[in-house]
Amino acid sequence: MPIAEATSQAVVLVVDDEPLTGEYIATLLREAGYKQILTASAPHEVLDRLAAVAPDIALVDWHLKEAEGKEIVRALRERYSSEVLPIIVLTADLAPEIKLEAFRSGATEFLHKPFQATELLLRVRNLLEMRRLHQQLAEQKLQIERLLERRERELELARIEILERLARAAEYRDDITGEHIVRVGRLSEAIGRVLGLSEEVLFLLRHAAPLHDLGKIAIPDAILRKPGKLTHEERRIMRQHTLLGAQMLEGCPYPAVQMARQIALTHHERWDGRGYPCRLKGTEIPLWGRIVALADAYDAMTHDRPYRPAKPLEEAVEEIRLQRGKQFDPIVVDAFLEPATFTAIGESGSVSTPEETVP
Repeated sequence: MPIAEATSQAVVLVVDDEPLTGEYIATLLREAGYKQILTASAPHEVLDRLAAVAPDIALVDWHLKEAEGKEIVRALRERYSSEVLPIIVLTADLAPEIKLEAFRSGATEFLHKPFQATELLLRVRNLLEMRRLHQQLAEQKLQIERLLERRERELELARIEILERLARAAEYRDDITGEHIVRVGRLSEAIGRVLGLSEEVLFLLRHAAPLHDLGKIAIPDAILRKPGKLTHEERRIMRQHTLLGAQMLEGCPYPAVQMARQIALTHHERWDGRGYPCRLKGTEIPLWGRIVALADAYDAMTHDRPYRPAKPLEEAVEEIRLQRGKQFDPIVVDAFLEPATFTAIGESGSVSTPEETVP
């Protein structure tokens, strides 16, 4: 009986300890167009045959000299648990409980010996077609999941873009270029990459870090742009931008926004516990908050602010180094001081390496 080319390429495993029967089945399959036939008569031979290739279908004799067929069936089910593997059990035993036991063990079909060659080939073909359809459905399901994931990511990015625009609106009041949040995102990602964070986490960090000062949109200009020293009450109001930003980002299910909320709340906490608003200490501060705390401080030091001019790059790097274990997490400082960090943000030619800045 002619069969489709895809079916003829199927790998068929035949397990039978009667050489004549095993060869007869293999011959039937070859004559029907199946090109990849694996034969075995004992459990150890099955493992040998499957070392390099997985079967698309298995025909297993129920009574073997070295083992019961159910052991083979169960072993195949366990080995290929994530796949749809049709298994046909063959036996001359007419006892009704044998069929039930075969199905309980994981058999897909049951065929008594002696069998008709046409019936065997039809069952093999139909089961292979069933397997092919299952594989197609699995592939379609995977494609749909990928499409939904991409659409979900696009929706997440759209939400983040709206929030970034709000953050940029707040930033324009404190930074005439509005580029501070972009630079903090780039530097945070560069530090995270040196720390060995996964690409997925780096993606989230790159989009979450720019939202760290979102709460400043609610801070009055008279305080935000004041050129001189803030009063105690003004400092109290200014520090509220961490809580306000966290409140604005609260309740969103998207991972990047959830990370942004943690960052907005904790990027002014200090490693030594003297930060705000919650006076968290050490690893009580989320890693993302520790990374952005350093990136934010470095960028603020190296760019003009209404209340002070920019510091030279080397001086800012030295200040970061001096605050290792005080304001900043030591491992984050070490990652920041790696040449790879400055290369990633395009400042390798402007900032001295740690060795060069040591007196």
